[in-house]
Amino acid sequence: MMILRSTIASLLLLSTSAHSEKHDDPVNKDLITMQSTKVYDVVIIGAGWAGLGAARALQSKGKTNFLILEAEDSVGGRCRTVEIDDDTTAELGCQWIHGATTANPVYNIAKSSGIATIESISNVAYYSDVFGGDDPHRVPNADIRKISRTHFTNGFYPFQAGLQDTTNRDQSLRQTADKYVKNKNLQGDTRLGFEYALDTNIPQNYAASLEDLSLWWWDSDSHISGPDHVIEQGPGKGYSGVLEHYASPIANKINFDSSVTSINWSSSSKVIVSYIKNGQASTVEAKKVIVTVPLGVLQEGSISFTPALPSWKLQAINKLGMGVYNKVIMRWKDDETLPWPSNIEWLNRIASLGEQGHWTEFFNLKPATGKHVVVAFSAGRESERVESLSDDSIKSEIMDSLAAMFGTLSVPEPAQIVITRWKANPLSFGSYSYYKLGSEPKHRRDLGKALGSRVFFAGEACHLKYMSTTHGALMSGQAAANAAATSLKTRAIRGFNQEETVQHETSDAFLLSEVRVS
Repeated sequence: MMILRSTIASLLLLSTSAHSEKHDDPVNKDLITMQSTKVYDVVIIGAGWAGLGAARALQSKGKTNFLILEAEDSVGGRCRTVEIDDDTTAELGCQWIHGATTANPVYNIAKSSGIATIESISNVAYYSDVFGGDDPHRVPNADIRKISRTHFTNGFYPFQAGLQDTTNRDQSLRQTADKYVKNKNLQGDTRLGFEYALDTNIPQNYAASLEDLSLWWWDSDSHISGPDHVIEQGPGKGYSGVLEHYASPIANKINFDSSVTSINWSSSSKVIVSYIKNGQASTVEAKKVIVTVPLGVLQEGSISFTPALPSWKLQAINKLGMGVYNKVIMRWKDDETLPWPSNIEWLNRIASLGEQGHWTEFFNLKPATGKHVVVAFSAGRESERVESLSDDSIKSEIMDSLAAMFGTLSVPEPAQIVITRWKANPLSFGSYSYYKLGSEPKHRRDLGKALGSRVFFAGEACHLKYMSTTHGALMSGQAAANAAATSLKTRAIRGFNQEETVQHETSDAFLLSEVRVS
């Protein structure tokens, strides 16, 4: 069996030839030689959805004197499609377009790319060797739906909502769930079904464990109404294909393999950005900078700021949580006989108490792609534990979990496996943001506020409504670019050497909307 690891090194090996061809682009070489003398209007750090959204927004306003510094060898950031074999690809990061309607700009971009999107049917089959019997078996859907409806939808959810409104001190969702269990005296299969409903609805969506999620703010996100779609897979397709299409009008503005190390914003007239490319240190100057790196990178302190970040910004960075949501992508041969239904998307396990979330969520791509590809998910603290294991240990744990669902003799080993380790990835240090216990919307607002109208921030973690989504990242980047462009225009009117007066004056312009703050 072949195992492909999603470390930085293996990502480079898995990149398509189109990625390497970018480095031979004479325009990019010109960018490198010009940087010692040219002052850009804007330098954008990062070419994920937020960075590309910022760049396209600047371009739409006629602002073309900008540069994008991207540490990877391709666009996309945490959205990355990799080839598993000659005709099979899979998503390492972003999996779905949530709310796939014309109200979602990412959906519109995908449609314009010519790459198809496919609606997730989101049907589920449940399996267990502890719920309703000791041998591996399929659990009737009605049994799980009854428990979920009674004790999650109509039970725990209104219970925790009441505590959100009546408590004067925040607590973790695990504490809240334990109170509900005690109040309802949940035992046996009912307790197991309840723990499944908790895990599948909360940690598996928010990339964080119940122990770490804030009762008051965990569900302060909003949703675009509509179905979830996956993106058509195949060479040149997937999320990466959509992103390449979106980036194409500004591709000659991107400097790849450029890791930013410091931002000096001490001058009132320019910002100096230092970065390393191919082992060589370089600097570039700009009037404005838009920082779109993941929250985890800011938390790690990978980029130094001079002067140091103010206390309100540091508090925002450190209070918010950076979730961890990893995948193990398994590929079987298309003629392989597998024990699960080929027309069911979700193959989920009801595990013993304390084990829910330990390889209990499996996403079957056969209905959407026609390929024998199944993705196993891990979230939160469990996902951090998994990252410390060897590839062989991870594979062994997953095969044990599948055996508990389908029997020891019925699941052949996959031909190939791709394993992500987003927490260990130095360009993300996690998957996406969440409201950690002790954080609140104020911290998300402060994360997005500009520094002296010179350094702007964008990304999914900066969006108050659509955090943790691709469309939230995109919209945040667009709004940051609008604020930076407005600031450039204001400076031109006032005179280049005059400093803007209020440090926070542009922040509300690029945070599109807010949620309730009680």
